[in-house]
Amino acid sequence: MVLSNSSEEELKKTHQELCNKLNLDQEVAATAWDTFESISKKFVLEGEKLHWLGCAIYSTSRNVEQKSSKQIRGNGINLTSLLRHSNLSFVQFFTNITRWSEMTQLPDEFRNKINHLRVNFSTASNTFKKLHPLFTEIFVEPAPNALDLDALKHKGRRNMRPIPCTPLKILEFIWNLFVTIKIDEPTCRSEIIKAHHLLFCCIDLVFQNVVAAEMRDLINPSLSEELLEQGAVNNEVPCIVKKFCKHDLLIKEALHMKVYIFRPLITKLISNSILIADENDFTGIFNGDNFEQNFRNITKTYETHLLNYGDFDERIFLAEFKRITMEREQSWTSMKVLPPGDSTDTLLLESPKVGGGSGAARGFDTPLTGRKFLGPREGDTLIRSASEKIARLHTMIGDRVAGPSNKLKEIFESCQRNPLTKIQENLSTMKEKFIETYTSTGYSIEEAQNRSDLGFMLFYKYVELILAKEKEITANISALVEKEIFYQCMFACCLEIVLYCHNFPRKFPWILDVLAVPPIHFVKVIELIVRTKDNLFRELIKHLNRIEETVIESLMWKSNSPIWDAIEKSGQGIPKFQDTALPGHLLYNDMSNEHLLQSPGPQSATDCFQSPLSQICKPLLFPSAGNLQSHLILPDKDGKMKLIPIVQKPSIENQQSSPGARPDPQAAALPRRTGSVSIIFRKFYNLAGVRMQHLCSHLGFEDFELRRKIWTIFEDSIRHTDLIKDRHLDQLLMCAIYVICKAAKITNMPNLFAIIMKFYRQQPQSSSLVYRDVLIERKKTNDDGDFIDEERGDLIQFYNLVYVKEMQTYAIRFQPNTNPNNNVPLSPLPASQKKLMSSNLRVVGNVFVKPLETSSTPPGSTFNYYFSRSPSKDLMNINSAINNMIQGKRLINDNGTMPSAKRISNRKIQSLMEDRQRHNASE
Repeated sequence: MVLSNSSEEELKKTHQELCNKLNLDQEVAATAWDTFESISKKFVLEGEKLHWLGCAIYSTSRNVEQKSSKQIRGNGINLTSLLRHSNLSFVQFFTNITRWSEMTQLPDEFRNKINHLRVNFSTASNTFKKLHPLFTEIFVEPAPNALDLDALKHKGRRNMRPIPCTPLKILEFIWNLFVTIKIDEPTCRSEIIKAHHLLFCCIDLVFQNVVAAEMRDLINPSLSEELLEQGAVNNEVPCIVKKFCKHDLLIKEALHMKVYIFRPLITKLISNSILIADENDFTGIFNGDNFEQNFRNITKTYETHLLNYGDFDERIFLAEFKRITMEREQSWTSMKVLPPGDSTDTLLLESPKVGGGSGAARGFDTPLTGRKFLGPREGDTLIRSASEKIARLHTMIGDRVAGPSNKLKEIFESCQRNPLTKIQENLSTMKEKFIETYTSTGYSIEEAQNRSDLGFMLFYKYVELILAKEKEITANISALVEKEIFYQCMFACCLEIVLYCHNFPRKFPWILDVLAVPPIHFVKVIELIVRTKDNLFRELIKHLNRIEETVIESLMWKSNSPIWDAIEKSGQGIPKFQDTALPGHLLYNDMSNEHLLQSPGPQSATDCFQSPLSQICKPLLFPSAGNLQSHLILPDKDGKMKLIPIVQKPSIENQQSSPGARPDPQAAALPRRTGSVSIIFRKFYNLAGVRMQHLCSHLGFEDFELRRKIWTIFEDSIRHTDLIKDRHLDQLLMCAIYVICKAAKITNMPNLFAIIMKFYRQQPQSSSLVYRDVLIERKKTNDDGDFIDEERGDLIQFYNLVYVKEMQTYAIRFQPNTNPNNNVPLSPLPASQKKLMSSNLRVVGNVFVKPLETSSTPPGSTFNYYFSRSPSKDLMNINSAINNMIQGKRLINDNGTMPSAKRISNRKIQSLMEDRQRHNASE
């Protein structure tokens, strides 16, 4: 964006006025303007330029260090004042500064600072909403009285009157004390549960002092008698922290906060002469003139912190509350026309907008996939998103202990080798890693121990549920119970659930990095846990679904991912979707409205963790396979049992066609890919198909053949490992849509790439980093042996420099009027419902609707053969079972006449249902 001379001069004048209001020195102002001017020439800055000037000033001031009596990080800028003069809400600021940091390529330290600000803002906003209800439970309503209004009239005068000890001022003192103490306790800035507990302690401290100062008129009359009677019985002022904790399981954590965290912080304030009170029982805060001095000291301490560290002023929530309260009480005047002054209240009342209720608790956007597992919508409230999640976690755990139950021990003992001892050894090692890393982030060892114990309880519970379900599918589960990676992934997922319920600030994949669990294996247990349907609440399921999508879309494509070894071991490369799709999940024509997906049946945990079988071994092990589908269990060289599926090629004459789908002659000649790799790629292609359908619908691409072309070239780009490696599914998907539109001569859309990215941003998983930070060239060494850093750019650069070079030859074949011999056979689309349902579990009054569960069938017969131990007749039985074909029912017409069309149709439907039942049983 190039500015004209006149607009540039006006904008520069506006910039200088903004810097003068913020009292910035000329060096910072000049640097901020140069940065803004440079970025505006490279990028299109959407929205008001004043907003971007504010971002330039903030980022520049944060990179300047001034030396004084103390180290000041930043140029002494008040973020709240900056946003007020820039006419920016906090929500818009976080959006703009994130984009600004990407465009200017600011260091990770600055980006982490912004993330911390965003988390702190959300935590403070939600915590303040608790303040007024809790305050009115203990004290009288904090409505402004004559003393408050009289003090407000003298705000701008030098000889200020004493601060009155009114309910409104006590409310303000509690919040100021809370935000000041929170400076020295970082966990309360990011964890809402701990922030609530700290607020409870502040209210409790004030209550103790109100009672000690005999200010009974400030206490709520409906509660004063009850609390004072308790105090008379116990001969002490009752602790109200227990009253605020509505769940018994939170009382212990709140009291731990009061004794081991809150008391030392108050002692520190007293020793630093910030707070005037007794060092033993902390009383005397309201005695005589102490309240006024304490009020001013706490306020000054917090304001100094704001200038030193550039944090946002958390008193804006209090200022908005006071403004609304006073306007309601005094409708004849408006607080907006008060004379400006240097006082704290005036500054707060002019603070920037919080922004559209953004501080409210908000659940996850529902992912496009996995919606069938979601329960009915529930009224998520603030309490639900904080303490209620912990309560739900303990409901899930129930009466479990951090060890295996008798039923789980029986399952382990029924296996050929009892893996319990080895499991406990591995869990002990993983626990040590977790506690060490968890405590290094500033948390106590007691808290780390508590989180790991909860993880153990969930671990043993879900392992028991999954193994019990697995025994219903297959009789011998030795191949699964002896896999260490299965238990590592289960423990990692259970810890992730515990951390999510406690609002741990470190996000996924932090737990995978701590425990060194490969994402490609971790993703295998998510659906197994969700399918247990064990009191998993809606937001938790959405969180697990989003984690699964994160792994499938990007994490599993890292250079160090085990998926590359698995693909190489299979000897077949990356499969196409039709090689992994379940029967009935392929669409060759536009009949999706009538298409009914075949239920895949219960997912086997054994299949999820099955090692890929080399293609060379298949014809040697299974020379003539019939229609029987079973499993072969063989020991490897280490004595471990391996379960190998026997997949048969279906006879063409027995294949049934589904509406909207037809068999591919070429695919029919090849065996369908099976095993854990096939399951992973099936999930990947289904995820890509749902996102592609979403984009095409918003772009207005209703032509079915056009969608098949997009899908075909996307599928081919995935098979080029250099394109997908270290990149993102959505990056290749958007490029595929664009290149097909160019090849198919769709020219009625100007700025097509920008439009594609616009609709991409409407998807729940969208992130600006996907199209702003794309790998262009990997890290490499030059001729001198020196490392050259990897090159990254935006999506358009990737398309022009990398994607076109790889796909140009293939994409040309999609152009119209090309040689018919060069036509590309189009791949079938993944079958999906045309309109995404938010949830398949719905509640309408007292009517509950959910999908029909696949009934559990007895496991098919299995054959065990142990080399050098089993007799030869066992091997003969295996060969006989494989070679014998299951004879289906034949349609016999006794009278020799052709049956009616209705009878033929009924028989076909019956045959199709029998086919599907046999398939479900074999799954």
